[in-house]
Amino acid sequence: MKKQFKNSFYAILSIIAVFAFNSCEDFEKFEPLDANSIADETPPLASFTATQGAGPDEEWKNYTFGNGSTSATSYSWDFGNGSTSTDVDSATTYPGEGTFVVTLVAKDNLGVSSTFSETIEVIEPDEPLVPDPVLINFDFDKLPKSSGSDCSCAGWINKDIGEQGESSSGNGGTDNVVKFDNNEPDHVYQEFAVTPNADYTIAIVTSFKSPTGGPFPSMLELRVLTGSGYAAGYTPTYYTDTADFPQEDWGYTTISQVEDATNNLLVEVQDNPSDDGYFTKTYTFNAGANDSVALFIRGIGGDSIGDFLYTGGDEEIRADSVIITAVN
Repeated sequence: MKKQFKNSFYAILSIIAVFAFNSCEDFEKFEPLDANSIADETPPLASFTATQGAGPDEEWKNYTFGNGSTSATSYSWDFGNGSTSTDVDSATTYPGEGTFVVTLVAKDNLGVSSTFSETIEVIEPDEPLVPDPVLINFDFDKLPKSSGSDCSCAGWINKDIGEQGESSSGNGGTDNVVKFDNNEPDHVYQEFAVTPNADYTIAIVTSFKSPTGGPFPSMLELRVLTGSGYAAGYTPTYYTDTADFPQEDWGYTTISQVEDATNNLLVEVQDNPSDDGYFTKTYTFNAGANDSVALFIRGIGGDSIGDFLYTGGDEEIRADSVIITAVN
């Protein structure tokens, strides 16, 4: 009896299995494929950003691509220049200027893909403009200095290599020029930042008193000094307020340093024009390997050596302004 029941039970299971199998076949036969499947609610979406390289040489030909795709697990890049990649983020180098179509295909684990393309216009950028140097009190106004009375020499004093120029009036103004007295070692000195290997012009407005007829006519000397000539261990600071400028122990500290030919980028001398009007003289220099230089201007031509090994000649000289401009 038990054996008969057992055989009947297995027979019933076989009938159910056959029915179920035939029912699944009928379902697939008469129902549309995937009609009751769950839609992919997070399909991939491809996107990227492109960044052009910047720097020396030909960095502009290099592009990096940031992958902004979502819900993707694999990537296929075509940079339009014959190069491809399967990295997440990628980069390529273009042969030169031109138009290139970059395409990214982003795919998920279900095999669903998304494609994003963007046209890249590769253009060699213009050379950046060289900025003009910053000179403080370039027009020699009477301003405060770190110690002593206000002076047109404020921001321009280096007592290690000369006596300070003094305030004076001229060219239609009052206390608006700096003067280099006759028979005195007067000077102005200031350091400023430059771009290496760039060209610059210096425009200086000056006036000479009429010649006295003496044996030592005045001359005005202008020098641009290299940063390599600064006192050992010195690091330049570019002040913005005349009262902050030191008056000694900065930059050049001896006349021998100043007159060392290897420390000079430019040396120009103005002779007395025998006309006491104000005239503009323009000079040009190249910064060479320097990123910092100093401008040193003094009166020369006198016969008295003195403590600084130079003096001005027989006539007073005045400077109304000095402007330095980058040549772009």
